[in-house]
Amino acid sequence: MISKIAVRLGTATAAVTLAALGVGALTAPSAMAGTSGGPVHIQSGTFHLYEKNGYKGGWAGLTRTDKDLRNNHFDNGRKVDNQTSSVKNYTNKYVDLWQNVGCSGAHTTSYPGTKDPKLSNDAIKDNRLSCVKFR
Repeated sequence: MISKIAVRLGTATAAVTLAALGVGALTAPSAMAGTSGGPVHIQSGTFHLYEKNGYKGGWAGLTRTDKDLRNNHFDNGRKVDNQTSSVKNYTNKYVDLWQNVGCSGAHTTSYPGTKDPKLSNDAIKDNRLSCVKFR
């Protein structure tokens, strides 16, 4: 009976129900699961940038607009600026990807909940991302 109510009323109710049952604290959905291709990172509300095509290499997550990616680094320590090749949009927002610091030049838009394994197929091209703007 509890599970039917939780499903019907939504995720927030499910979280409260699970916490009340002693299942554990539930925060923003996140997980890290190993696969044959390496770790898979999932964080709701986060825009993920990957160093290599196909979501490989280092990764970094953004939760808001950053008009200058020069001070950002992937989890492996390498620079994000002009080194991003693929992205995943785990947000409910449109995210504009711009070629130049300050959000100018060529750009591509990532739609909510979408993935792009190869930015070289887009107007922004590969390894040219310097600004990310959430809207």
